[in-house]
Amino acid sequence: MQDPRLRLLSVVVLSLAAFSSMAGAVVALAWWLIFTPRTKALPRPGVFLSFIAMIALTALLSAWNGGPGLSYFIRMTVVLLLAAWAYSETKEGEALAVAAWALGDRVGFEIGLIAEMGLSGLAVIGEEISQMRVAMALKGIRPGIRSVVPLAVTLIVTQIRRSEDIARLLVIRGYTLGGRVCPRFRTDWKDVFASFLAVSFGILSILPLRDVFILLGRIL
Repeated sequence: MQDPRLRLLSVVVLSLAAFSSMAGAVVALAWWLIFTPRTKALPRPGVFLSFIAMIALTALLSAWNGGPGLSYFIRMTVVLLLAAWAYSETKEGEALAVAAWALGDRVGFEIGLIAEMGLSGLAVIGEEISQMRVAMALKGIRPGIRSVVPLAVTLIVTQIRRSEDIARLLVIRGYTLGGRVCPRFRTDWKDVFASFLAVSFGILSILPLRDVFILLGRIL
């Protein structure tokens, strides 16, 4: 999707639908298969499988306690697929543009700036993980629990220091609150069609089946 506003709308509606019910998860998965590049939008296999493993562990604990473990695993996996696609499609500056367009030059600019900093932080983390893997391979260190924990602590400390440096830089440059941005969005008819289907089927999947039939009867 070229228009980040429609992309965000589609992802939010379908994620809520997938999280709320199995019907919503099926609809969201079908939409993901049709309107996204599918596996091309997924992160590296190691990162993606790590998220899947965490979801699977939570699902197993839920099933062990008598909860809907399988349903949770399917629904959260679909939400993860949508999030991975949205992240891969998001370009630099789009979060700030959408937030400022929706919420104005003060609150919207603040939220957009925070979102941009978060996205750039994720990109930096990905680069640092790649560099750490290369360094571990050169030293002959195999990835494991003993190596993952200190590396995770190092990444967290590095990101905290980076956030402090960015905040200090903004203060030095005189930033206080809000700002002005003039976003320009490019909307294609395919984006409108895909987002319309996402919102329509997402809302229908959230409604009870009886209400869906009543609504369809009134329309027809």
